[in-house]
Amino acid sequence: MRSGDKRRVEVIRMAMAAIKNAHIAQLKQAYDASAAAATDESTIELDHTAMSDEAALDVLKKESKRRREAAEVYRSANRADLAEAEEAEGAILDSYLPRQLTADELRPLVAEFIAGLGVASPSEMGKIMPALMKEFKTKADGRVINQVAREVLSSK
Repeated sequence: MRSGDKRRVEVIRMAMAAIKNAHIAQLKQAYDASAAAATDESTIELDHTAMSDEAALDVLKKESKRRREAAEVYRSANRADLAEAEEAEGAILDSYLPRQLTADELRPLVAEFIAGLGVASPSEMGKIMPALMKEFKTKADGRVINQVAREVLSSK
């Protein structure tokens, strides 16, 4: 705020609001589940602790992805000014996220993981993708993980 970077302040406020909204939705879901299981309203207790860091990072990733997709739509509609604004917001959000692995960095890790599972054909993608996503979710984008896994399996 002191540096006068209004765009960064707006993006941070938007990110904080998105995290708060996700936390409220999480609490509502927990309340609804408790209310459905409880027979007496007075027995419903909720855990009002803050969201986990992983859940907050997921919200930031979704917001960043939303910005990239919006930029693509604006570019296809020949609105370069709006696309650049969305990309700038996405870059600010990305600066608060852990660095994502590139396809080249991810390829040997995925190949080793797939070899450990003993999968050899691309037809078994449905079986390995959940395991790959669980292992590499925080390290790379799901689209990149899928692309690399297909490349690794098709080269076998």
